Amino acid sequence: MFGPYCEQKTWSIGGVEIGGLPGERPTVLISSIFFAGHRIVSDPVNGLFDKAKAKALLDRESEVSSDTGIPRFIDVIGDTPRALISYIEFVASNSSSPILVDSPMQSTRLAVIRHFAGSEVMPRLIYNAIAEDHTEEELNCLRNCGMKSSVILAFSTKAIRPEAKIRLLTGDLLPAAERAGIKNILIDTGVTDIPSVGWTSLAINEVKKRLGYPAGCAPANAIYKWSNMKAKGTQAFQSASAALMSMPRMMGADFLFYGSIQNAPWVYPALATIDGLLAYNGRFTGISVKSKEHPLYKVFS
Repeated sequence: MFGPYCEQKTWSIGGVEIGGLPGERPTVLISSIFFAGHRIVSDPVNGLFDKAKAKALLDRESEVSSDTGIPRFIDVIGDTPRALISYIEFVASNSSSPILVDSPMQSTRLAVIRHFAGSEVMPRLIYNAIAEDHTEEELNCLRNCGMKSSVILAFSTKAIRPEAKIRLLTGDLLPAAERAGIKNILIDTGVTDIPSVGWTSLAINEVKKRLGYPAGCAPANAIYKWSNMKAKGTQAFQSASAALMSMPRMMGADFLFYGSIQNAPWVYPALATIDGLLAYNGRFTGISVKSKEHPLYKVFS
């Protein structure tokens, strides 16, 4: 299941390095903020929210990120251009982390990209995402605005198995990203439910072995619908969720969408532990960590 790997591609986005062989660099954890139903949002149309609570969430995640050695991206989600611009401006002013531009509406995402084109924030932005339903208008907008980083969502009802995802990527999505001028490609192999995390993890490993791109997934898409585990209480839910998120990482995932930013205190230590183990194993397989800030030194010291 593990390797051999082709030459790995690594990117630096907003000062955060991502990609490489498992054990070289820590997982990048991606939180979500201002999502539908997030209680800190009072007006999702105009982008009004409790700034004190939002800053507290960002600061707490920043602290646990520093403590564990796990870097972060922040997935900022908005329904309208006005709201999403407001959210991104706030996050950009209160953190130095890369920011994902996310909305259920393609038109909203593109309006926001146009707004920030040429700004000092632009190099920190990651488009989320180029998917099976991409349009030429979308690709042209990304290229014309100078967007260099994007998630590529390798998900389709016709491409569930790992081999089918590779064909979807090589036959459609990667050429689309090239037309859009994307340089920093992050491949999300897609999660639909709890059991799908297994096949998704296999797909991540195939992407790493055969294509070399940084790859990951969003266990959060399934975890927070895991009603029977939620019914067992907070401790059972958190421990089972941590185990679930560990599987794609063990299969080579470079990034994971873990859901609401409020869950940072229990998610980061779990992934830092896995990262430390992978890095320690690397001492016996010729893979060395790339920074003294790695969880190997933060968690195991």
